[in-house]
Amino acid sequence: MIKFLAGLIFGVIIGAAAMFFISALGGRSGVAVAPPAVGQAVIHVSIDQSYLNQQLTRALATQPQFKGVKPTLTLQGPNAVIVSVDIQANVNGTLVKVHPVVTMQLLVENGRIHTNVASVNIGALNVPLEPFQAQINQLNRMMEEQANSAVANGLAGTGLKIVNVTTTNNSLSVDLGE
Repeated sequence: MIKFLAGLIFGVIIGAAAMFFISALGGRSGVAVAPPAVGQAVIHVSIDQSYLNQQLTRALATQPQFKGVKPTLTLQGPNAVIVSVDIQANVNGTLVKVHPVVTMQLLVENGRIHTNVASVNIGALNVPLEPFQAQINQLNRMMEEQANSAVANGLAGTGLKIVNVTTTNNSLSVDLGE
């Protein structure tokens, strides 16, 4: 479930950035910009945390297993995304309310987004990552594939790529360049 949730969250974040970029182009197939230095940002897209929360809630509402769940996405500078949600889990036939919190770090290398699950907490319990490293690595790969696929689709034909992703305490910034 955490794998699905984290992949969905990251897809929403990058999809929103790509959507803003595409709408800024007004549907044109080419972009006319002054020639920048390779790797230098020429377009800066900033997405408000409240908008990302609305999109995440809307996306989860379409998933039966998350019906009625209201997630919270919190951004922290310089590159952390924290996702928390209250869910009910069945533990030996008893419904228990749990509050998982996943903290991810974002970075960009060679025009590709990379993620790192930094911590997983359930309520006040910090879950050690070492026993779950194989699952965490799979989660990182899945999020990266989903994010980079969304970016590639959104930027197709523009000649642009992501050069940086940063977060502040209330927004996500995506920098695009050649």
